[in-house]
Amino acid sequence: MKNKIKSLVLIILVLVCSLLIEASMYYKSTYPEQDFELILFTLRAGVAGTSPEVIKSILFSCIGQYIALLLIFYLTFAKHTKHVLNLNITRKNKKNMIIQLFPFKPTSNHRFIYAIVTLVVSITLFVKSFGIDTYIKYQSQESTIFENYYVNPEEAYMEFPEKKRNLIIIVGESFENTVLSKENGGVWEQSLMPELEELALDNINFSNVPDKLGGALSIYGTDYSAAGNIAITAGIPQKAGDFTQNANQYINYYDGSKNFLSGAYSLGEVLQKNGYNNEIIMGSDGYFGNRKQYYECNGDYKVFDVNYAIENGKMTNEERVWWGFEDDKLYEWSKEEITNLSNQNQPFNFIILTADTHFTDGYLSPYADNIYPTQYENVHAYASKCANNFVNWVKQQDFYEDTTIVIVGDHLGMQTEFYNSKIEGYYIRTIYNAFINSAIPASHNKNRVFTSMDIYPTMLASIGVKIEGDRLGLGTNLFSGKPTLAEELGFEAFGDEIHKKSTFYNTHIIGDEYITMKKDYNDKKRKESESEN
Repeated sequence: MKNKIKSLVLIILVLVCSLLIEASMYYKSTYPEQDFELILFTLRAGVAGTSPEVIKSILFSCIGQYIALLLIFYLTFAKHTKHVLNLNITRKNKKNMIIQLFPFKPTSNHRFIYAIVTLVVSITLFVKSFGIDTYIKYQSQESTIFENYYVNPEEAYMEFPEKKRNLIIIVGESFENTVLSKENGGVWEQSLMPELEELALDNINFSNVPDKLGGALSIYGTDYSAAGNIAITAGIPQKAGDFTQNANQYINYYDGSKNFLSGAYSLGEVLQKNGYNNEIIMGSDGYFGNRKQYYECNGDYKVFDVNYAIENGKMTNEERVWWGFEDDKLYEWSKEEITNLSNQNQPFNFIILTADTHFTDGYLSPYADNIYPTQYENVHAYASKCANNFVNWVKQQDFYEDTTIVIVGDHLGMQTEFYNSKIEGYYIRTIYNAFINSAIPASHNKNRVFTSMDIYPTMLASIGVKIEGDRLGLGTNLFSGKPTLAEELGFEAFGDEIHKKSTFYNTHIIGDEYITMKKDYNDKKRKESESEN
């Protein structure tokens, strides 16, 4: 009985160690610059709506290595076997040396000690690879960045022009400048996105370099899709919050609650207060990453996602592809929705979230050309054409004269090796942006150090809004020439501060929303209990 228990314990240790090591290797190679807080946010928000192709890609890329690790651990843990594998070494004038390879005596004879050492090493690797140690370090430090620099947009004075302009925002999945031509700021010999490159050259591009196209630097709390959307539209990072204080902030997640980051005051709320209609379209499940809740709570956006498309007869559930529906449909349905909005007597804000360029390797439309050696290159090329065709369509509409178009990446691409394979020497990867038909010109748009959080007040300025102090949230209006917080404090120092624990954030940005959600949840449960009785 004792031997059976020992064997079972060893089997469990083999499975756990293999899983920890494989997870560490995959995460470190796939998300080398991601923080552990991304994992916390995903665990809290849920993974519903994740593309099956992405899940398959992860499983297929991991299963082989996982099996190999299991085999290695089995060979080193195994003790009793009918088969022995020896290595005979013939030596001149000496007795032959016989080394037993399997079972491997140094480990099999002391397998419990070896198992414990292996487990400790596996856990250490896991903690380091996922950045858990860094997360704990920063959570033990308190920052006053919000108390010192946060500008509450709800209280900030803003003056809109007499004739209000429409605002169309294309948030491009993983749009970054790296894929542009070397000549104009990328690393490819010829641009993978020549149309987007041309749009940035011909219009306003805010750049981190003095003489080429560039963009925002990736910083903590803005470097995945949900966080990128929040940074762009609210001027704040997405923080998972303090577990001890906000452990249930996503309670009632699927029960239709619209409360998510309700303590923030976003672009949508500013525009709604000033008479705008707000709508967002995405080719995925809006519940993924709490995006639906965020946009409904912050600006009462109409959310057109894959669920909306199915419910309203645009497509069937069997027609799902990729994350929901492809960008071809996304842009076509965007035209229909924008046309409807333009026929109303109110200005509008319309946001488009693309998805075809999501890792791994993206979704290649059947209408795309195969002119590059890899699928992901062809996906980028087609994404550029689609965005440009849509912009050209908007330019042909009667409302274009009073419309600003902003194209901005949500974060840097996560398929890191794809970009690194082309990078030679020192190069800073940056997030793409282009401001088309802005209400004001730009004279401070080159050699800037800025993040996605600065896009929020900059977009409002691009439609002619005057902002007292030129700051909203932690973002700075780039048209103003006023130093961003990344410039004022230094990029690394700014990143360190927003990385730390913030009582202000937990209390006023997450906290208000948590209290409301808890109350809604308790009220619902009380009513259900009363109806049952």
